[in-house]
Amino acid sequence: MIGFKGRHFLKQYIANKKAHRWGVKAWVLAESGSGYTHQLELYKGKSNAPRHPDGQGYKVVMDLMRPHFGNQHHVTIDSWFTSPKLVHDLRNRGTYCTGTVITTRKGMPQSFRKAKLPKGAILAKSQGPVMSVLYSDRRQVSLLTTAGSAKMTRKPNSKGKVVKAPSLVHKYNETMGGVDLGDQLIAQYEPQFRSLKLWKKILFNLLMTATVNAYICYRNTFVVQKKMDHLTFQQEIIQGLIGQHREGQTRPGRRCLLQSTRLTARHFIEWIPNKRRMRCAVCSGKENRFSGTRIRTWCPDCGVGLCVGRCFKHFHTLQIYEE
Repeated sequence: MIGFKGRHFLKQYIANKKAHRWGVKAWVLAESGSGYTHQLELYKGKSNAPRHPDGQGYKVVMDLMRPHFGNQHHVTIDSWFTSPKLVHDLRNRGTYCTGTVITTRKGMPQSFRKAKLPKGAILAKSQGPVMSVLYSDRRQVSLLTTAGSAKMTRKPNSKGKVVKAPSLVHKYNETMGGVDLGDQLIAQYEPQFRSLKLWKKILFNLLMTATVNAYICYRNTFVVQKKMDHLTFQQEIIQGLIGQHREGQTRPGRRCLLQSTRLTARHFIEWIPNKRRMRCAVCSGKENRFSGTRIRTWCPDCGVGLCVGRCFKHFHTLQIYEE
C-alpha cells in the first residue's frame, strides 16, 4: 500500500494495514529472504474489460510470475490469491506454490468445508500434484501446496519456542513475508512529506524501492571487510546523484526598500501583469507558506504581492507587518 490521503479515484481504505490504511494498492512479487522486489504492478481500479474467468487473484499472480515460468521457483501466497486451479496451473508452468486457502474455493475437497478437527490433528488429500492440507492448532487453517509435505516436524518459531506442525506449515511461515520485509526496509528512511499529488507519492515509492533493491544487491554481492549500513548506503547514493552539481540556491529576496519609502510614500494597489500570482508579503510568512495565499494584486512601487484591504494597509503603515 502506497500511503496517500488526497483525492483520487484509486485511493482505498484497508483496515488491516498498519503503516498506511489509506492509499493506492500495489501488487508486489518479492524475494522472501531479503525483501528484494522483483515485480510491482499498481492496482488501476476496475476496468471496462471483461472480468477474468478465474478471478482477479488468479490473474495477478499469473501476471507477476509470467517472467519466471519454467525456472522452478517456489511462490508463497495468502488466501486471497490461492485456488486449486491457480496452484495446478503454476505447477504446469514449472513453478511450485504454497498458500493458505479458503475451504469454500472451487475445487477444494468437500470434506474440508465442515470438518472440525481436534487441536494438533491434520487432514491431507492429494489431487494429482496438488496436496490439500487441513491443520488444527489455535484455529483451523487450510493450505494448498505442490512442493510441501504433511509430515509433522518440530521447528523453533520466531520466538525460539519449538513448535510441532506439518512441514509445509513451517515452510509457509518461513517464506511468507518478503513483501512485508521490503516495506519495512523502505519505511526506515522513507521521505516524510505531504502532497495532494498522487504521482509524487508513487514516484518516491518507486525511488525508495529501487534504493532498497540496490542496497540488498550490495549487501549480498560485494565482498568487503566492513559493509555500509542502510542509512550510509542511501546517503552515498544521494551524494553520488547530486555531487557537486547542485550548490545551495538562494531564493530571490524581496526588493530592498527604505523603511521611510514603504511607510511614507504614496502607494496604489494594482493587478499583477500577465495574470501572474504572488504570495502576500504579510499573511504568507515562512511558518504559513502552505496556506495557499497566492493573490493577483500587488504594490508595483514596492514590488511585493499584497491582499486588498488589511494586508495592504499593514504593509504600508506598520514597522513590523508580518503575521
